[in-house]
Amino acid sequence: MADTLLFALPEAPDRERRDTHWWHVVDGELVSAGSGDEWLNFVGGPRNLVGIAPASRVRLNFSDRPQSATTSRQAEAVARATAVNASLGEDETLHAASAVAEDGSIVTAVADKDAMTAWLEWARELGAEPNRIIPAAALLPISNDWTAGTFGDEQVIGRRGTVFPDEPDLTEAIVGDARIEGLNDEEIRSALTRAAEAPSIDLRTGRFGRRSRIAIEGNRVRELATLAALIPLVILAWALVSIFKLERSTDRLNAETVAVATAALGSPVTIEAAEAELAERGGGSAFGGLMPPLTATYQALQPEQTASITSLSYAPDGTLSVTFAAPTPNEVNRVLLSLQRNGYRVTAVPRQSPDGRSMVDATVRSGP
Repeated sequence: MADTLLFALPEAPDRERRDTHWWHVVDGELVSAGSGDEWLNFVGGPRNLVGIAPASRVRLNFSDRPQSATTSRQAEAVARATAVNASLGEDETLHAASAVAEDGSIVTAVADKDAMTAWLEWARELGAEPNRIIPAAALLPISNDWTAGTFGDEQVIGRRGTVFPDEPDLTEAIVGDARIEGLNDEEIRSALTRAAEAPSIDLRTGRFGRRSRIAIEGNRVRELATLAALIPLVILAWALVSIFKLERSTDRLNAETVAVATAALGSPVTIEAAEAELAERGGGSAFGGLMPPLTATYQALQPEQTASITSLSYAPDGTLSVTFAAPTPNEVNRVLLSLQRNGYRVTAVPRQSPDGRSMVDATVRSGP
């Protein structure tokens, strides 16, 4: 739903003043209007706020698009510079904004920076800082004929290329005896709703631009708070899962160790007794015992998930005899190469098993 509140900015802002003309537009329809301070009841929430600057404080200038400008931005920049240079007063005291008008010309609004600051400060103190500021003169439709309109206390008159406050002496001097067509109530409402939905120009640019703010809805805040409370639980769950996986890996490793030790010893053995039994069996050998080559063989076998040991024996001379089985010889060759890189002497005799697997009868010895 498009919901916009337009309100007139005072010509001379007063901190004590709260009343002004206002118009409430919802979904392209003017639903209410007034001239008191009740407009402040509509301020707040997602409603769009638009301030209407008095015609006496903002000068509109219309110009053709310069041929040297290749983009609309370039044309608007040229128009702003030209309008400021042609204005009374020092350039550094003026603020200008430009836009492309409906007829393709460039419309430029020039206002005093002090006036812009005063309007914004007045609105902020009331909690009604506008998202846009549009000149009252820009509410008039672009026409080749003189047209006049009244928007609250603002009376403006103009035609294509010229718009100014409708003051008797000024109007007589500029318009003369030419016919002036006044906007009826329906046309006034149409101009206001058009300004609410798509204003032709906005003075809130440059140093007076609206600063972006991050607005978080209440239900989103609750969602974020709930998420923050769940983070420790998620971390705890992750830690428990990691511990469970580690215990499973440890159990699998222990089972494999028992299987290898049982094959080496020739009799069943538990994980608690495996190390002592192997040390007792191979510890007295002059060749360093069973444990070093057995451990090295087991470590070299770990990366090869498809390779396995079908038989294993240990001789008193320090020779570990192992029969490897794998889908292809490549897996076993990588195991044997790993043992050689770790300083073991390795011999290998390949053969084929009846079930089609590649078998390798190997011996592993410590030392050179």
